Amino acid sequence: MRMTPMSRRRLFATALGVLILYAPTTASHSEPSNSLPTKEILSSDSQLRLERTSGGEKTEQLWLERLNKADAMAASKAAGWAAPPFPEDARWFSGTGPELEDLRGRVVVIQTMSTKGPGKAAGNRLGKTLRDLKDEEDLAIIAVHVPDNLKRAESILESMSMTVPIMIDEDGSWCDLVGAYERPMIHVIDRRGNLRYAGVSGSKLKKAVKHLLAEPRPTEDEMPRARPTREELEKLNPKTPFPKTTGSVRSATDRRNQRAEPFYVESYFLPAAGDATGKVVILDFWATWCGPCIRAIPHMNEIQRHFGQEVICLGISDEKNFKVDFAVRKLKKQDFDYGLAVDTSGRLKNFFGISGIPHVAVLSSDWVVRWQGNPMSLTTDMIQEIVDANASMVDSKEPLGALPESRWRNRLGRSN
Repeated sequence: MRMTPMSRRRLFATALGVLILYAPTTASHSEPSNSLPTKEILSSDSQLRLERTSGGEKTEQLWLERLNKADAMAASKAAGWAAPPFPEDARWFSGTGPELEDLRGRVVVIQTMSTKGPGKAAGNRLGKTLRDLKDEEDLAIIAVHVPDNLKRAESILESMSMTVPIMIDEDGSWCDLVGAYERPMIHVIDRRGNLRYAGVSGSKLKKAVKHLLAEPRPTEDEMPRARPTREELEKLNPKTPFPKTTGSVRSATDRRNQRAEPFYVESYFLPAAGDATGKVVILDFWATWCGPCIRAIPHMNEIQRHFGQEVICLGISDEKNFKVDFAVRKLKKQDFDYGLAVDTSGRLKNFFGISGIPHVAVLSSDWVVRWQGNPMSLTTDMIQEIVDANASMVDSKEPLGALPESRWRNRLGRSN
């Protein structure tokens, strides 16, 4: 029976772990994904909730709404750090808005919204959710309109019954800093000025606000926790450079230092040798009829055994009758210490423009091609350099990397 695209994705998801991140996320799989996966995408929901409450107690974590992984990841990176100031040239609906610095010592609720669909409903609900606290002097409420449907924003806001200041984030720069995207989201800033809760559930917002209102006002010396810059993080996390590419690539397109096509195979004949999360992946394009490919098997086995769980090797064949050919060539599963997969469409093989096999591609965990060539030319020393550089890229001494994701900037940049 021909496998459907969904059943194919489920099959390789269980077999190769993290490489599911490079698969298309919809039933249609003709378009490659442009997103760049990171190690944090595989963080559990409980871990992300912990980060989104700035390390808060279990009770506090229950105040958060359930977000999809992308939104949860982005919000997690903002929680626990000083809330970013509004842009100096921020556009405010009906006048000017407050400066967050001037609100220090008070609890600030920020609702991201838009003027269509769920975003509009979120703006209408905000005042009702906190109506019991409307007379609380130490509470400030601000709405931020995301950069969507901006042409009609002014006229629609006029018709809405919102009485809080509304900042219109025209380029999405502020929303990117706090991890807010299309889905409306509620963030709460504590008295010190730190973004304490990222993505609070509307039904639990009152509890979160009361909890922070009960905390004492900060002293003049108690400043918000400054978010590290990229330069500061690089000093904290020195990186080992990936080896420079040298020479030419034969019998294939040179894809070195480029992001590869999203991972895809139709089926697995042998599962991969472990979870590929944050690891270097070696793809060996081969066939059962190829003599040089067969002679390279012991070398590929040696590589997999040498690196163990540090590296994931996977042989990919595009043979339509792979199982039959495997048996006809008198090959045995026990001859392989690494995984084998089949993709008769040759998607990855076509991406690399391979005209002669065997051909190997070595990819770091960000799915960038670091080496290409004949497997017999690939040495353990060469792989070790890539493994070391990959480890320094993956490891971080700051939880979730701290640096914001530029989702709005990337989206608006593509649409312009």
